Amino acid sequence: MILEKGGKILVEKRKSTKKTAPGCITFPAGHVEAGETREDALMREMEEELGIIPENIELVYIGDFECEENQRIFFYACKSYRGDIQKKEAEDLYWMPLSDAHILSHDISRKALEAYLKKSRKGIDK
Repeated sequence: MILEKGGKILVEKRKSTKKTAPGCITFPAGHVEAGETREDALMREMEEELGIIPENIELVYIGDFECEENQRIFFYACKSYRGDIQKKEAEDLYWMPLSDAHILSHDISRKALEAYLKKSRKGIDK
């Protein structure tokens, strides 16, 4: 999930004990369980990981990620949410300035952020 606030994006440092991408800097994320839609999984995972309920979500990027397990990742942007952000599963959470996108550990995350920014900024420059 890509969440922007005040020109900064919420990112996490994954715990070194995670099976996929341990210790990496990425967006809060999770897996779809059997019987769930991607949107339902997003809601459940963000409540489990961050203690929030996303609102006004929008799919902004789809990409394939080859790592410990090959994945197709669906990146959603969240315009608003209910609740207070808590660090429940990540080693750390922080608000990354947009100018620091290079610290994201994976190319797919940088591409998703670029797609999000193009989509969210469309019309601003008119």
